[in-house]
Amino acid sequence: MGKLCNVNLTVGDMAVSLKGHDTGRMYVVASEINEDFVLIVNGKSRPLTLPKMKRRKHLAFVKKATLGDDREIYEQVKAEEQNAKRR
Repeated sequence: MGKLCNVNLTVGDMAVSLKGHDTGRMYVVASEINEDFVLIVNGKSRPLTLPKMKRRKHLAFVKKATLGDDREIYEQVKAEEQNAKRR
């Protein structure tokens, strides 16, 4: 595998994309695949049912998830999914 990445993102953390066609977009880490890759969602173009696989080094940490934030982040992602379905 590739070299170990120093970007320490965990499930629920908010991050912004640094590389690719989605540069500058905000995401939430939905799952960790291995030390190099995570699955990210934003509720709009990337709902929970269709996460995007992204290298950790191509993401910049924005906000650490806390116990109180988890439910709020989940609700925001679900709300974006519902809004996208209505459009």
